[in-house]
Amino acid sequence: MHKISNWEYLIIYLILITLAEITVAYVNPQTGILFHIIILSILFIHSGFASKEKMSLNELQCLFIENNKKPSRSLQKFINEITKFLAILISLTLVPLIRILSLVMPLANFPKIQWFTIISVALYLSIFIIIRQQKLTLTEYGFRRPKRKHIPTEIGIVLLAIPFGVMEYLILHPEPLVSSFSVENILLAILILFIATGLMEEIIFRGMLQKKTMNIMGAWQGMLFVTILFAMLHIGNLSFLDVLLVFFIGGLYALVVNKTKTIIGVTASHTVVNIMLFIVCPFIMV
Repeated sequence: MHKISNWEYLIIYLILITLAEITVAYVNPQTGILFHIIILSILFIHSGFASKEKMSLNELQCLFIENNKKPSRSLQKFINEITKFLAILISLTLVPLIRILSLVMPLANFPKIQWFTIISVALYLSIFIIIRQQKLTLTEYGFRRPKRKHIPTEIGIVLLAIPFGVMEYLILHPEPLVSSFSVENILLAILILFIATGLMEEIIFRGMLQKKTMNIMGAWQGMLFVTILFAMLHIGNLSFLDVLLVFFIGGLYALVVNKTKTIIGVTASHTVVNIMLFIVCPFIMV
């Protein structure tokens, strides 16, 4: 009987999340929420089994050491594989959680800018817990200054955000995020877009998920997995063109982070895209 490999499990979760997003957008939001809750539950259960298996293998390794025997390389390799897979299972819980929070919270009477803020607070708490649980440093999530040789790449990806934002606006034509083009409103909106979209989403997708999936699936396969996952969460915009554009932008971000080992440039770029989409273009392109 064929044993499902770790990367095959990841493909299954990608398909399930995609189907849940399609359900939310085109079938019924309530059914879609239930679908995401089921996926979230499965991820928690799966991570629980993986954690239990890791503990059993660690106990076996300790027995070898207590009996003055060196654990086999295959045992150590298996423990390392489970550790990597457990880390990505826990990080992957953030993806259905994004959609559950955005749909379940009764925010219909809140302005969209406050909606971004409230959702991001809950997600940042989850991110903080996962970072603490995995005991990794912030630099391992991409919080590091770019090397001097990578600065042109970082500047380039930020500048590309301007045409990307214009293109996405021409596809979606969203309502402006602020009611008036005053300095106070604009600065507050930019800060919220940075914290609630640019920084948060880059921590999750390029900071947390990309490196972990690359460790399991390989470099190109891991970047492709995260890029597709990122694009699928935009199905709710009800535009195939937008999903394609986001797939292209996400793939470019994945390549930049893989090259520079930092999420600073892509975070700034992501923020600028949303500034163009929700603030600048709605006022100058009406």
